[in-house]
Amino acid sequence: MAIRIVERDDGGRLHYIDIIDDEVRVSLLLLLSGLSPVKITVKADSGGSKPLPFAAILSKVFLPAGYPDSVTPVVCRYQVFNALQAFCSSLASLLSSRAVLEGFGVGDPSASATNALLLSVVLDFFSRMTTIVSAYFIGTSLVPESKTYRFLADILNDGAIVLETLIPIFVAASKHGLPSLRVPALCLSASLRSLCGVAAGGSKAAISLHFATPVSGKGDLGDLNAKDASKETVLALMGMLIGTLIVPHITTPTSTYTMLFTLVSLHLALNYYGVRGLALRTLNRQRASFLWSTFRQTKNVPSPTEVSKNEDIFANSSILKDVTTERVLGSCTFASNGFGHILATGHGIPPFDLFKTEQYVLWFDRTCTSNSGKELRGSVLHMYIVLKKGHGALDHLKAWVHAYEVGKLLAEYPETTDPTTALCVSYASVVEHLPLFLTELAEKTWIVEEGGLVTTLPRKLLVEADVTFDGERRKDQ
Repeated sequence: MAIRIVERDDGGRLHYIDIIDDEVRVSLLLLLSGLSPVKITVKADSGGSKPLPFAAILSKVFLPAGYPDSVTPVVCRYQVFNALQAFCSSLASLLSSRAVLEGFGVGDPSASATNALLLSVVLDFFSRMTTIVSAYFIGTSLVPESKTYRFLADILNDGAIVLETLIPIFVAASKHGLPSLRVPALCLSASLRSLCGVAAGGSKAAISLHFATPVSGKGDLGDLNAKDASKETVLALMGMLIGTLIVPHITTPTSTYTMLFTLVSLHLALNYYGVRGLALRTLNRQRASFLWSTFRQTKNVPSPTEVSKNEDIFANSSILKDVTTERVLGSCTFASNGFGHILATGHGIPPFDLFKTEQYVLWFDRTCTSNSGKELRGSVLHMYIVLKKGHGALDHLKAWVHAYEVGKLLAEYPETTDPTTALCVSYASVVEHLPLFLTELAEKTWIVEEGGLVTTLPRKLLVEADVTFDGERRKDQ
């Protein structure tokens, strides 16, 4: 009788070692029973090990270790769409590359290498400046709004491809006395590609982190990124090889632009369906509004997959919307410059006693209150959230659902005109329902601790008052 040693990896997959030799089997039994400290050496069969099937080799090369247990379930669907869109983008890039070479003067006897060098320097300048500026403005929004910026990156990339492919038309137009748009088009294309790089880099990192953190277990983020890079390299190479067979036969403007817009349309469609299917488990403002609104109506929290089916890729994240009626309740913003956003309105002061135990302060925009701040106007609701020192992800969520409750209250009872009353009544509702809401979020595998509601770097609120009384100066906080 043979002995089979069963091993399991971290993903739970089985690995077997069969031992048939009688002498080794007896020694192994003695070792396992603790009767003999025998050192066992299992020799390989003289016939050699069996070669792995081709599919197994491909899975080891291109799939992360422990797949599919080490990644989230949607990774396979997303990777299929990502592979197809990368192939389309590679083919379209060949058409634009040919046009860019014409823009640099290839085939023009009057062009010089010096002019081409200076043009490349100008393009590099615009590219680098765009990277610096865009990273400053959108850097903190890339992770919370990763789906939006992942799709936006492809739109920017396709915009750059279309601009570059139009270069021959601009060159021909300049020969007929029209202003030359060749250099401005190339500069704009370089800027779009740089902006694409910033948006794609940050959003891909957030999506990869989501893929590497399944509900049960944990994957290797580094290995996942490395395998993704391998797949993209192979697909880009395949696109270039196939493109070298197709592009030489596409010589007329009609065939060029027909092929271009076909590839661009396919590229955007594949990206849209790939990004739309991402079921991220972290919270941003749109998901938080959807979850809280659904919970207040049904007492249940939808799963990440259900939310992804209703999530808009391009949406104003400041909007507070009732998912049942699709009615916009108002908008809310996390104030980046702290208390100045509230006091600068000059329309009343928030009830600080209400927020004494909270790490945030919520108040109305000056367009929503009277000059005294004691009465609400009938204008479109807009509020500010100012965070206190020591705030965290749970405080962000509580402040956001508080703002939602204010909007819901004013929509259902428009006769409410006292801002303090609106804040107090809605706050009581939040305190009553938030504990059960958090429990439901945990049961549906939502991640609350990784805050994604604040997309800017806010200043913390610390109010100090210097008071002089009978010649004695005191400082209170």
